[in-house]
Amino acid sequence: MLAAAKMISGGHAPNPTRVIRSSRRRSLRINMLLLVVLFHTQAITAPLPEDTQRERVERVESRVREINTGQFDQFEIHGFKRFNAADKGKLKHWVKTGVNATRDTLGVYPSRLIFHLVPKKSNQPVPWAYTRRDKPQRIYLHVDSRFQQEKFIRDWTIYHEISHLALPYLGGNYAWLAEGFASFMQYQIMANAGILEGSLEQNYQNKIAPHLKWFNSDLTPASIARRLMSQKQYPAAYWGSAYFFILADKILAEKHHTRLSKLISQYQFCCNERYASAGQVMNDLDGLLGAPVFTELLASFENSPARQLYPQAFSSNVTPTESVDALP
Repeated sequence: MLAAAKMISGGHAPNPTRVIRSSRRRSLRINMLLLVVLFHTQAITAPLPEDTQRERVERVESRVREINTGQFDQFEIHGFKRFNAADKGKLKHWVKTGVNATRDTLGVYPSRLIFHLVPKKSNQPVPWAYTRRDKPQRIYLHVDSRFQQEKFIRDWTIYHEISHLALPYLGGNYAWLAEGFASFMQYQIMANAGILEGSLEQNYQNKIAPHLKWFNSDLTPASIARRLMSQKQYPAAYWGSAYFFILADKILAEKHHTRLSKLISQYQFCCNERYASAGQVMNDLDGLLGAPVFTELLASFENSPARQLYPQAFSSNVTPTESVDALP
C-alpha cells in the first residue's frame, strides 16, 4: 500500500507548484472567451443536439472561471514517507517540472493531477509508470531516487504519463491510439521545454523507423497495432501508432495553420471527460478545428491498408506527403 499522502498546494505566484504565470492567465481569459464563441458557432462534423451544445458551452464557461481562480492550478504528490529529505526535494522538483512542461504544451486539465511515487531500484530513474483512470485519476511513478535530478528531468516517462490525461480513457480497443498519442506528445513537451536531446524529427525517426516493417502490410494500421498490443510488442505498437499523430500534426500545420498541441489545449476546456469513445474524441477535435481531419484519419487507419499510409522509410528528410495527400 502506498504511504500516506502529502499534498503540495498551489497558492500565489511564489508557491513552487504554481504553473500558470499571470501573463499566461490573462491570455487564457482572452483565448477561452474566443473558445466559448467558437463553440457557440462552430459546425461540428456530426452536429450536437441544442441542449448538449448548450451544456458544453456552459462547461467551457465554468472551466474558464475555475482555471482563472486557480482551482486546477495544483497537484498532489503521495508516497513521500518512503523517501529521505534530500530525495523528497529532488522528486518534488522533478514532478513540478513535469507538470509545468506538460501544461505549457497541452494546457491545464479539468482535474487536479495526483501522483504516487513508489521506490524501486533500477538501472534507470523511472523504470515503470502507469496511469489509473479512477476518480480521481492518478499517475503512479516507480522511481530510483539514487539518480541525479537532471536524469529525472530528461527522462521521458512523466511527460508520457501526464499526456495520457489530456484525453479521456478510450477503452481497450483503442489503447493503441491512446499510447500513440502519449508517445507522440512526450517529445513535443520535452522539445517545447528545451530538454529534448536532438531534434524532434531525429527522435521520432529513431523510435518509429525500427517498427515500420510491421506496417508494410495490407492489413489496416489499427488491426496491426491491436495485434502488436495483444502480443506485448509494446514499442512497435506505441510508436507505430504515434505515426497517426505525426500525420495529424502535419495536416494541421500544412492545411489549417495550427498544431495538434494547440488544439489539445483547447480541447481541455470543452470536451475532456474521464471516459469517451475514440469516435467522440475525434469528432470533438474536428469540431474545434472546423474540418473533419481526425474522423477521416481514424477511418483511414481502421479501413485502409497500412502500406498506403506508412512510408517505407522514416527520416527527417522523408515526410509522409503521399500519405497525407491520399487521405479522404
